[in-house]
Amino acid sequence: MPTPRSAPRLALVLAAFWAVPGLAQAGSDTLLLGGTQWGAYSSYSYLGGIQPLPGARLGQGWYVSGFVSYLRYRYTTGFPAQDVTTQAPGGNLGIGYASALGNLGWSLSGAVGYANFNAQPSSVVGAARPKPQGAVWTFTPQLQWDFRLSRRWSVAGIDSYSFGQASFWTDWRGKWRLGPSLELGPEGIIQGGPNYRIHQVGLFAQIGPFSGWQLGLAGGVSFQSGLANSGYAGLSFSKSF
Repeated sequence: MPTPRSAPRLALVLAAFWAVPGLAQAGSDTLLLGGTQWGAYSSYSYLGGIQPLPGARLGQGWYVSGFVSYLRYRYTTGFPAQDVTTQAPGGNLGIGYASALGNLGWSLSGAVGYANFNAQPSSVVGAARPKPQGAVWTFTPQLQWDFRLSRRWSVAGIDSYSFGQASFWTDWRGKWRLGPSLELGPEGIIQGGPNYRIHQVGLFAQIGPFSGWQLGLAGGVSFQSGLANSGYAGLSFSKSF
């Protein structure tokens, strides 16, 4: 059974949306997002957006979403051990609803996606065939939440599961607001699938707004059972219109 050295960065997939033009009424916002993340054995880049439907606005009401992405990761399998490199361009379209209840903001969404996994070499002596491989259709429900504890402190998370890839993602952050343009704090991530479990612990910083722009930085350590620990780093941006 293959043991991935790294796995798809599902949280980034779920956070990235390609704006759908012409659907929002006057006064509604469009949010453009993009970014990339690097690790010792993987990389992931995305570009997308979220668009409120007529009568809604960002953070309140119905919205549509979409993204394009590119994933690359390596794992070791077979006997003797051999590296396999997988590349997977993909895309996703979805719909969701966002609202607030007191100090709790939340969003529930579902998205249909497609990715083309290309593992090379596609066959390794003494190992099962790479999985996933080829065209893969997915359906991904996701819950996002943000609970404000005080004027400066809040906790937030993302919980999701991807049918088709059989993978899950849980991401939490403790946020300390230093001012109108800076948030920072710890983050923890647990991700897994049929052949892997990865735990990540790190720090993040969110800087903005600057004329609607925000910049995000993150980094930390990945702990993977049976494999050497490795670092990760990420850069993201968003722009509201």
